[in-house]
This record gives sequence, C-alpha cells and structure tokens, in this order.
Amino acid sequence: MKRAGVFDALVSTGARLEDACWLEPGLGVASWRNCYDQTRYHKPGHHTVSVYLQGGEQTERLDGPGGHGGTGKVCIMPDHHRSEWLVREEFRFFHLYFTPAHLTRIAEEVCDKEGRHLQLVDKTFIDDPLAAALVQTQLMKLEWQHGIDKMALSHGAWMLMLHAYRHHTLEAPGLPPLRGGLAPAVIRRVQEYLLAHLAEPVTLAELAQEAGLSEYHFARMFAQSLGCPPHRYLLELRLKRAKQLLAGNEPLASIAIQCGFSSQGHFGNRFREAFGLSPGQWRAQLSSPCHRHA
Repeated sequence: MKRAGVFDALVSTGARLEDACWLEPGLGVASWRNCYDQTRYHKPGHHTVSVYLQGGEQTERLDGPGGHGGTGKVCIMPDHHRSEWLVREEFRFFHLYFTPAHLTRIAEEVCDKEGRHLQLVDKTFIDDPLAAALVQTQLMKLEWQHGIDKMALSHGAWMLMLHAYRHHTLEAPGLPPLRGGLAPAVIRRVQEYLLAHLAEPVTLAELAQEAGLSEYHFARMFAQSLGCPPHRYLLELRLKRAKQLLAGNEPLASIAIQCGFSSQGHFGNRFREAFGLSPGQWRAQLSSPCHRHA
C-alpha cells in the first residue's frame, strides 16, 4: 500500500516509528518519537492531523507563525502545505493521514453535499481539546496490530476525520442531525453477521455494507439503537462466548482463537479488564465447590 508523504519524510530523517496501521488506501495512523532533527514537508498530497503526546516544547515551525509545541497541542497540515520543523528535544506525537478524497466522501455520503473543493486549513500548535482527548484517551489505548481493535481504531480515525472536517475545513457543510436508530430487521442482520464472524477480524466497513449505510451513519445509528459503538458491542459478544467456552475443558489458546482474539495473552488482558479475573481464574471459580452448590 502506498504510504503517506509525511510518513516517508519522517522515515528519511531518522524519526523513530513506534507503531503504524493502514486502515484502507490513503487512511492510516502512526505514532512517532523524534529528537534533534530538522524536517521538511513539501506538498505531501494528503492531509495530516498531528497531536503531541508527550513533550514538544522545544519543537518549532521555522516557516510558521511562531510558538512552540507541547503535550496536547494539535497541528493541521493540508495536502498542499509546505513546512519546515526544528526539533531540539525528544518528544512523542501521533499522526492521522487521510486523503482529500476522504473529505469529499464525508461531504457527499454524510452531508449529501458537493465536496470536491473542500480545503483543510493549515494550523500550527493550536489547542483542540476534543481532538487531543480522542487520540490520547481512545486511539492510543488500542493495540493497533490486533484484529480485535481494528474496528475501534477505524471508528476513532473516522471520528477524528469528522472533527477535522467540522472544525478545520473551509466552508464545510454542517453534519446532519441524528434521526433515530437502525430498523429492527437491520439490527438482526448485523447481529447475525457478528455472531457468524466472531473468530474473524470484522471491520466497520463490512458492517456498514451489511446495513446498507455509510460508515458514519451506521456507527451513529448503531450506537443510538444498542447503546454502545459497534466495536464495544462486538467485544461484549466475544467475551460472552468466551465465558460459555470456559465452562468446558478447551485450552485457553483455542478459546482465544475461536472468539477472535489474536493471542491467549490478548484474550487474557481483555477478559481481566471486563471481569476482574483472568480466564483461568474464572474457570477455576466455576469449578469450585462453592460455585457448584450455589
């Protein structure tokens, strides 16, 4: 898959890539660490939202309005922009990469408006608490390389794109109000699809296609109907199935695979987060005399 121009520029300067995930052509996320460096971006051909995760006070944009970075600061870098950056001290930062076609898609699919001429606004070291919180408290908490988190990662990336569309784009049409949830027949169809694919990676795009909706409309209407986003609902289904299997004698590694977890360790972490016990402890509790005679 073709990578983002900003991504390749950072690789060429020696910035250290901590993690990256490409969700679809032209849409990806990356977390970086950089220090004592000078970097130039020249019309990368894609948009970038940058959120500073740790440090950055000694980072400045040499061709910009002045000021310095810092934890929680946000930079918006459009596809056509040029910039030069000086880093005097190590810091960590997150990038979302997406194409002009993604902005057009939001305008046309979500707002039913013409979107070919939308332009992201070049902004440096701004305060955007919503964008910073979405990245720091949601996206950075996910395990990007685990299939079970891909839907949550895709959903979060789309939410950040929608935020950039609403708050950092010239003359962007407003997002339409939410007008109710999914039809009961659609809910049943999506639930049946999820149950049939518990052991497989499931994407937001697949579910939206099953429902006959855009990803944006599907995610909002799903949450309206079922009280949680699709990725959370899927995790609950997988954990429920795991609890059923733990009543038997199957190995934990086999249960992890059947329920869509990438490894026994990943399964254990998610199970413990949800129930306060490891899968082994849960199984032992089920077989204890107190539980059998309760």
